[in-house]
Amino acid sequence: MSHVLTKSKAVLAALACLSVLFIASAEADQAEASWSNYCNPVTLGGYGSCTGGLRKMNQVYGWGDQHSVCVGVQNFPSLRRCSSGAGAGVYSPTFETFTWYPTIDNNAGSSNTVHGVSFAP
Repeated sequence: MSHVLTKSKAVLAALACLSVLFIASAEADQAEASWSNYCNPVTLGGYGSCTGGLRKMNQVYGWGDQHSVCVGVQNFPSLRRCSSGAGAGVYSPTFETFTWYPTIDNNAGSSNTVHGVSFAP
């Protein structure tokens, strides 16, 4: 009987170790995701544009304090999306991770303080 209990304890100990490794692995994967500001905050004139520095990313986000903005990736119009108005945020579609330049545009004829953020996995 004690032999069975010893095996049971060994199995439980192994499962506990695997659980800890699984949790640590999941936390490490989450820690790899990152974000970085670009053009945040920048005040743009009517229909002005701001391009951030070269970076690894898979999505961009932005908002304007006074008006709508459009966010995207330089020279990729299919990845451009516009917000509904002042203070409303907008995400680009997600895309395959690559290194390029995020952009944010003032979507109005008068000045707008814009805020851009890019995301990387």
